[in-house]
Amino acid sequence: MHRVNAGFTLVLPLRPESVDACGALLTELDADQARLPFARSTTTHFATITIIPAQMYRDRVLPATLLFATSMCGPVRVHVEELVELMGSELRVLFAHCEGFRADFSDGEMQDFMLARRHADTFYSGMNHLSPQCVKRHRELREAIEQFIDERQAQGGLTGSASEVRKEIQAFVRSRPDLAWTEERFEPTLRAWLAYHWRSLVVEGFVASLLVASVVRIFVEAKLLTWFVVGGWSLVVAFLALVVVLGVSISRAEAKQAFVAQRPPDDRARTLASMTNRPVINEFVLAGPIKPEGSLRPVFLQLAFWVVARVVEGVPGMYYVGSGIDIPTVATARWIVTDRGRRVMFISNFTNSAHGYIRDFIETRGGAMRINLSFGFGYGFPKTRWIVSGGALTDPNAYLYSLAQNQLPTWFWYGPHEDVSIDNIKVNRKIREGLFADLSPEEEKQWLHLL
Repeated sequence: MHRVNAGFTLVLPLRPESVDACGALLTELDADQARLPFARSTTTHFATITIIPAQMYRDRVLPATLLFATSMCGPVRVHVEELVELMGSELRVLFAHCEGFRADFSDGEMQDFMLARRHADTFYSGMNHLSPQCVKRHRELREAIEQFIDERQAQGGLTGSASEVRKEIQAFVRSRPDLAWTEERFEPTLRAWLAYHWRSLVVEGFVASLLVASVVRIFVEAKLLTWFVVGGWSLVVAFLALVVVLGVSISRAEAKQAFVAQRPPDDRARTLASMTNRPVINEFVLAGPIKPEGSLRPVFLQLAFWVVARVVEGVPGMYYVGSGIDIPTVATARWIVTDRGRRVMFISNFTNSAHGYIRDFIETRGGAMRINLSFGFGYGFPKTRWIVSGGALTDPNAYLYSLAQNQLPTWFWYGPHEDVSIDNIKVNRKIREGLFADLSPEEEKQWLHLL
């Protein structure tokens, strides 16, 4: 079974009469997290459950919604089956506040309900191909090795070349039965690679097939081949035309923007800071309507996030985006477009305080441009130009104010890695990967520097 990380997201409209009761229940569940025992889950890294209040987009009411979002690893069906097995009774009580759910659903019916209502998201993980057990094991391995080194230092230290020191460490690890798992295969399998990249591969496969078919058609006459080439290029031209139309429409809408978020009151700023003051790993939720100017914004937004999702996961064979994106301070993050493109939600699990974290993205021009693309459609975000210019590039304070305007309290949050940063999780992974790997002398020195 693969360990590909993904987001499992449910966006469920609440029954109007149940909003307050749902909030009270989530408060109880957060205070007594044993009732939702995510700690016993083998597939859950983080879980956020909260209420997105009713909000306005133009003259339309976007309904109060239950947001249930887990950062998971492995096949989604396995994850859902595990959640229902571990906490089905409490989930029934929780989901009973939502439209379309019946409290008398059997386990199988509840699994079908959750799978059918899984909402698309753009998901990023700094822990891809890691399970919760991997994170725990890697930390234990590092602590065991460091304890071994400390003991050897007290006896006179490790001597010899980097290769000889590494061999001593390997011998120590092999002597520990509880660390026998370190010699098991760790690299992602071909199945895992395909599970992660298949969407990009479908697009690349279509484009490559179209190019090859276009060349072959020069030499071969066949109706089916002609239909594929003509139809394929027609789709490409139509897609490009759509992008141009959407871009021009958004540019006109940008010029009409009437509202930009202002500095929040001090009390509001203090309240937001108090929600993200855990020692190492923190979490927050942003949710709000998009800018009302421009009738085609919802269409472009959904298209833009589909493209962002491909860049996040990496596009095999393409320079710059081939290996995806690496955000040093982020464990997991996701963008969710709901209500037919009229509302955007964002969840992040990250290292250290929110203030430094959100400023990290605008320290460079490229970072600020990516922020414009991913957040620039939100109500109150500073004016952009041609989607990626202006905005956070020219008015970073308004960008921060718009986040404060749209940040919401998290009613329930589960995070088992609260005392270890994402940087340490990545370092622990490198130690495990390099322990028995075939390394050059220089790579062995670099590996030892991780300890």
